[in-house]
Amino acid sequence: MHLFLLAFFLPSALAQKWCGKVYKAGQAVVPPGGQFPLPPPITIPQLALRCNPALIPFLPDDITDPSSSLILVDALVRDTKIAGAQSLIMPSSPDAELLVSVSLDGSPLTSGTVPLNGSAALPFSLSKVSPRLEPHVLTCTGTLSSPPQTFMSVPTNLTYLPEPPSSIGSVTKLDLRTGGLLAKRAQTQGPYEPVFPVGFYTNFGGYLEGNDTVLEIHPIPPFDNLTTFNHMVDKMEELGLWLMYDMRWDYMNATAVTEQVTSLRDRTNLLLYYTADEPDGSEDPLSAPASSAALINSLDPYRPSSLVLNCQDYFFTDYAAGTPVLLQDTYPIGINATFSVIWKTPCTSIRGDCGCDNCVGDFEDIRGRMDDFATRMEVLGWERSKTVWTVPQGFGSSEYWSRTPTGAEFLVQMIVAINAGARGSMSWNDPTTPSIKAAASAFALALPELTPFFLSSPLSQPSVTFAHVITPGRLDIGVWACADGKVLVMGSNLNYFAASVTLDEVFSIANLAVNGNPRMVLDGGARIVGSEIHFDSVQAGAWIFD
Repeated sequence: MHLFLLAFFLPSALAQKWCGKVYKAGQAVVPPGGQFPLPPPITIPQLALRCNPALIPFLPDDITDPSSSLILVDALVRDTKIAGAQSLIMPSSPDAELLVSVSLDGSPLTSGTVPLNGSAALPFSLSKVSPRLEPHVLTCTGTLSSPPQTFMSVPTNLTYLPEPPSSIGSVTKLDLRTGGLLAKRAQTQGPYEPVFPVGFYTNFGGYLEGNDTVLEIHPIPPFDNLTTFNHMVDKMEELGLWLMYDMRWDYMNATAVTEQVTSLRDRTNLLLYYTADEPDGSEDPLSAPASSAALINSLDPYRPSSLVLNCQDYFFTDYAAGTPVLLQDTYPIGINATFSVIWKTPCTSIRGDCGCDNCVGDFEDIRGRMDDFATRMEVLGWERSKTVWTVPQGFGSSEYWSRTPTGAEFLVQMIVAINAGARGSMSWNDPTTPSIKAAASAFALALPELTPFFLSSPLSQPSVTFAHVITPGRLDIGVWACADGKVLVMGSNLNYFAASVTLDEVFSIANLAVNGNPRMVLDGGARIVGSEIHFDSVQAGAWIFD
């Protein structure tokens, strides 16, 4: 698998570009194109009415849990022309609400009110909908009474599948209220398990192949020894470990994809499929990821597909289309962001490859990539129907990266991404250093305390609100406030020197008052001392106030 690492990190000898940019000396510089067209600001307010099902997919057993039979309605007021936006005459009342009627396949489904620039979860009766493989068409109409205005949503899909057949071993749903995954074995009773994945891309050949004590969630192909691979998956099933199945080398081969999906879909621990690995970097055909995702969905509609994008801004819409779980792999540690140590050429917005596309070489590169994805998904109307995971850098000391991150830096990478909206973490790659494994293990052990906050939202029960606190001194802090009074504070210091912030400052930015006693749930070195959170160099921590 060492050869695979070289092929992954370095453009192949045949490739002349990465992220659309030339990177070798002597090549003529041509701007890469493919940049995402952000809509310009306009003076007339715009309202985008958006409707989505709470879950993808619904199943017949959801009838017994009416708390999930919801249509999520967002009435986004923006100063740009995002997807589905219509001009809005602002009402005089600050408490104005839209009266929203929801239709399914042209027939009334439910109705309710939604505040302007707010969201609501409207209940409906799933028993009135017929399960089928073909999606139902969901549309919404919103009206304002003063002044009279009508708004239409762009049609979306509501997927209500039949009970999974015996060929399907487990079901994974996307919870559009939170961006999280819900999973359980098929043909079993009880609730779905919220899954916040934390793991590593894990080398199969030469590592997992001969050592099933280091099993992780995302083995890296090729799986030349199928007997050993199946033994590994058997062992994972026994241990209750979820599998993220990787088809990076075959995802454009319909025959190979069909063979692999049909051979694995009866597994009870298969969480999701992984198709394209950095297709934007290697300039795979623009339609290839969406075509592969559609094929997988036709073979196994009970689990989502995923891919990772490497470029900061290169044909995002095309490569992300059709895939519900997007990963970003921003690797800023130990790079020279302006001059390629491999190719001896400059790295700019139009040329060069320095290992981290359009990066500066700091932790903010990760937050910036997450923010880029979030902005684009809202412009496209994908902000609920897709979720984003992060790929922390767990390697180095080769190629573009002069060193491997420390365990402390690894934890900071995870926290920066999660505070920016990541709903899963899959590091490249294992085997890695003991300090990185220790940091990942510490985070994973804290997940039972953290997940109820991470995988909640204002539309969940109980509701949870989130505030992102970024101080001028480069402290990155997330604050999750639950309706039951509990508050999670998770933060990291992006500096290589000590920094502090008062609890009053953190809580006031989140429109909260400091209340309750802090209980540390993730120890990354940071401490609450008196009324301050104190961080030494690249330290982190998480506390629950209750």
